[in-house]
Amino acid sequence: MTKKQVGDAVLTDYLSEKQELEEKLNLLKQRYRIDLQIFEAQLESSSVENFEAWDDLIQWKAYHQFLLELETKITDIRNGDFQMAE
Repeated sequence: MTKKQVGDAVLTDYLSEKQELEEKLNLLKQRYRIDLQIFEAQLESSSVENFEAWDDLIQWKAYHQFLLELETKITDIRNGDFQMAE
């Protein structure tokens, strides 16, 4: 396989993963009807412990971080900035 073929295959996988993460993030945003930063601030300032909401916050932050990392990888692949194992 050529470097371009490998890049195209990896890019396809990354784009699929990106779509899945975006769907998960959108579900959380729709569920709470606010964005991550506002949700986190409200949860941290709340006097009532809501363990389900805290679990959602942990997932939301992880999905957001994974998405940022994946977007960097997608940019690298599109720019041809990757190496193939020999």
